[in-house]
Amino acid sequence: MKLDQKLLADSMKSALKVEFLANSEELFLYAGAIYSAMVWSRGIDEKNKTIQERDKPVK
Repeated sequence: MKLDQKLLADSMKSALKVEFLANSEELFLYAGAIYSAMVWSRGIDEKNKTIQERDKPVK
């Protein structure tokens, strides 16, 4: 699987805003978790969009 560099940069920026991380390893792991959540949410958004398109009432 190829990484989305823009999404990875966004997740790193988000991780840098957190104050409870103690070292660079924790920062890397936290950014990875944020990245995974963003990728997962893309898939959910696409599925929801498909469901919404199919669920339109007929007029």
